[in-house]
Amino acid sequence: MRNKYLNHCFTTFTAVYLALALNAQGIDIADKENRENITSQAKDVDYAMPADIMDEMETPKLTIDFEHILHNFDKLHHNNNNNNNNSYTTFKSANFSAFDNKGRHACERRCQANQPLTCHYRLVVHHYQALTAECESCFNNDGACPKQQCIYADGVYTPIVAINQMLPGPTISVCVDDTVVVDVINYLAEPISLHWHGMSMYRTPEMDGAPFVTQYPIQPAEAYRYQFNAERAGSLYYHSHVGLQRSMGVGGGFIIRQPVESDRQSYLYDYDLPEHTLLLQDYVYGQDVNRVRNILINGKGRNHVSNLSDRDPRHRYERLQVARGNRYRFRIIYNGVFNCPIEFSVENHRMLMISTDGNDIVPVLADSFFMAAGERFDFVLQANQQSRSYWIKVRGYESCAKENLYQGAILTYQSGPTRALPQQPMMEASICDNGSEEYFILGDYEDQLKKFVSLSQSGCGRADFKATNVATVGLSSLEQVPWTRDTAFFTHYTLLGSRVYGGAADVAYQIDDITYKSSKISLLQTNGLYNEIGVFCNRSMLSAKGQNCETKSCICTNVVRLPAYRALEIVLVNNNNEPTPVHLHGYTFRLVGQNALGSVVDEKQVKDLDRRGLLQRSTDDFPIQKDTVQVPPLGYAIVRFYSSNPGYWMYHSALDSQSSRGMIGVYKIGEDHQIKEVPPRLRC
Repeated sequence: MRNKYLNHCFTTFTAVYLALALNAQGIDIADKENRENITSQAKDVDYAMPADIMDEMETPKLTIDFEHILHNFDKLHHNNNNNNNNSYTTFKSANFSAFDNKGRHACERRCQANQPLTCHYRLVVHHYQALTAECESCFNNDGACPKQQCIYADGVYTPIVAINQMLPGPTISVCVDDTVVVDVINYLAEPISLHWHGMSMYRTPEMDGAPFVTQYPIQPAEAYRYQFNAERAGSLYYHSHVGLQRSMGVGGGFIIRQPVESDRQSYLYDYDLPEHTLLLQDYVYGQDVNRVRNILINGKGRNHVSNLSDRDPRHRYERLQVARGNRYRFRIIYNGVFNCPIEFSVENHRMLMISTDGNDIVPVLADSFFMAAGERFDFVLQANQQSRSYWIKVRGYESCAKENLYQGAILTYQSGPTRALPQQPMMEASICDNGSEEYFILGDYEDQLKKFVSLSQSGCGRADFKATNVATVGLSSLEQVPWTRDTAFFTHYTLLGSRVYGGAADVAYQIDDITYKSSKISLLQTNGLYNEIGVFCNRSMLSAKGQNCETKSCICTNVVRLPAYRALEIVLVNNNNEPTPVHLHGYTFRLVGQNALGSVVDEKQVKDLDRRGLLQRSTDDFPIQKDTVQVPPLGYAIVRFYSSNPGYWMYHSALDSQSSRGMIGVYKIGEDHQIKEVPPRLRC
């Protein structure tokens, strides 16, 4: 019986692989001619294309027949289900047709208490290109782009990795307590996995998406079903957690709404519209994943290789509409991969900040706010200005500032000209011209802002002008901490660093002086079945062996054991000269400390500083809740949480440029018997 089943699995896999391979070979013979035509048109509209991108245009485009792919999967898995009732291998097309005539999924609805749904989505991850031959009719009509399956992006031809022929991928919108079912089909030539950034996965740790930690990656020509409960409301997102796929475009929004009666912020706004979710991403050209070339807003924006002005109508900007007199909730997600913190603002509008990383905060007014990779912010915008168009502005810092990168979207009032461009250039307006006596900046980049405009009264030439910076650690949650002030915390110190090999370009990033190397087995799936000493390492284990990682290169699977059901405190120390956003899987934590040290320190020095009271902690009973925290350069951040979710949870730099080079670690929280036993799942 087992041999019969395995033979069926092999036959099914072979058929699927051949179906995908044959489909991938469906190369459009006339595509080269079409690309030459589209290139000619691009030159006519003054869209410059870098030479390295032009070279790659010789690569033939894959013509992707999605109906053919999905039909094969449905047929194969229907046959499979006649022999095996494993629900994880069911891919019925009927489950994925719940869209209305506006293209909205049935689960994108007004949430009602005690009315959960099972929400099915299908995501096909595949190679694609921006500005291909399908975009021919888009040059003069941006409304034609979606109909032609064109990803226009910023008007520069470049290979990308798309989801369902979209960049970014489709936004998944559900209600709290819904069951989320996402079937992912890997149409790439390499493995993938999807991480649900901001989900704790209390009941389903195997759905976290960390490769070789909580799951085995999805192999080429393979499909995998993620199924979990939407356990909390908030602005989240999903993205690839393998290699540099995220920098090529594998990601999308994930919004979990809640009934009005359970939303403590609902009285602050009138509308929470799906089209007011903005996913920001830094963008690369070609395969050069070491250089950021742009910032996109919902996959659109101007490029910085042409000489066109910001107001040139040939740019494709994301457009959002509001009606005068109403209040709107906006959800901003930053799927960044480079060291490019950004400043976000809306021309002539002040924002009421109400949430960060999907967690409610005490409302704070801001004229602009800063975001690091992996962070999310929600704000309420009151439409109280003249009925015309305004810039939504994003300015990049650090690596993005070196390339002078910025981006915009357009906010339009319904009673005004719907296609009109804003009256002013995008980035020339000064904060001194906001018409207010005080300018409020939210975030940890006041020093960066000073490089571009003076925040002093003399710098603005206005005696009544004042700029106020509110640091992230200064924000307050609406929820009180679940511990008392006399709670004894188990404190763990961890150091973020780097090591240069040979030339300056050859940099390995580290946690506790260890460069992470992925295990060959999935730690959660094989929990309790292996000798830990032979599978993973940590600072203590290597020290016991006489290895000094401060002087010797240590490369291994860095796993630190921490107790379950305890009040934990993590002190993150950044020994690099660049800021590092750190994301923790499996938990939402409280940020209780964040400051600069000014110099490189080792573990002993950090503990000594802490013993002397030089690592400051907030005593507030309502510290902000987050899952991604910015650790200042040569500084520290202190987070606290109760370890009620045993398992293997990855923590890492949210920058792919650092994590892909080794700045990853894993917390094994709890003993083997406390960690969920993952149900067996045979794959075909």
